[in-house]
Amino acid sequence: MRGTRKSTLMTPDPYHIPGYCGYCPQFKYQIGETFGRTTSQLLTTSSVASSGRPVLSDITPHPRPPKDNRRSLIAARCKNLGDQKLCDEMVPNYTGYIPKGEHYFGKPYADTCLSAIASFQEDQVKNNRKIRDLRTIAELQKGKDVPKEMLSSDTLITAKYKTPLKSITIRPKAYYSPFALQHSLSPFIMSNDDPKKFLMSGYTGFVPRARGEMGMGYPLLTNKALCDFTVESDRLKRVKELPITVDRPEIKIVDTKPIYIRGSGQVPHYTGHVPGEKFRYGMTFGYSTQNAAPMKALTA
Repeated sequence: MRGTRKSTLMTPDPYHIPGYCGYCPQFKYQIGETFGRTTSQLLTTSSVASSGRPVLSDITPHPRPPKDNRRSLIAARCKNLGDQKLCDEMVPNYTGYIPKGEHYFGKPYADTCLSAIASFQEDQVKNNRKIRDLRTIAELQKGKDVPKEMLSSDTLITAKYKTPLKSITIRPKAYYSPFALQHSLSPFIMSNDDPKKFLMSGYTGFVPRARGEMGMGYPLLTNKALCDFTVESDRLKRVKELPITVDRPEIKIVDTKPIYIRGSGQVPHYTGHVPGEKFRYGMTFGYSTQNAAPMKALTA
């Protein structure tokens, strides 16, 4: 059908009708034309800066919306599952849970519930179909007969081997891809001769042996600290492997509080026992009690 041609005497689209009170860029600098033609030129010329989003809306008729099958989906749900609280005519103030109801807003409660329940039922149908197709594929792989109504383009098997495949060796050799990502070694386990044995500036973890180092850049400081840590760790490992021998020398018991001090006598007014004191006469108490311990051994 041939479209209706517009007369050349009419103002070309788009344009603003007289009485428009909104903003039109560069309009105050235009003279000599009608309001409609002036706004049409300003809206179509590329020399006038604009936001790129026109204020005018398209008045051409929109295509017809697709057929609304929401009620048929909910009716099929009620037919398969029996009496349902989720129906196609939900009344406001219903306090129960509406599946997927949080994804719809800006419409009346009944329309929101209708869209949410229909979307939920559509997801249920798709999931049930996938489960049924998966079971059909499993039956086909086992070599069983499947009814034709269960076959579809999603259940066709194109492989000529049936799973599970049988192993031809007892212990198959493991496959290692040569293009697999190789993780770099940690600086903590690198050798001291490795030039990459340091930590980058900004590392916030613990660095052993780094507390006593100063006056160097962070890479040099961490290199020296890690080298010292590696040397000390190797030494401890070697010491750990050495045999342990225990040498216990004879410990002589030293009397730290002797009663009879060698080379010195007892002080006057000492009331304790002094061996052999009763057999000595004509001497002072201090002189007669010198070396009382040997005297005790002799008298014994």
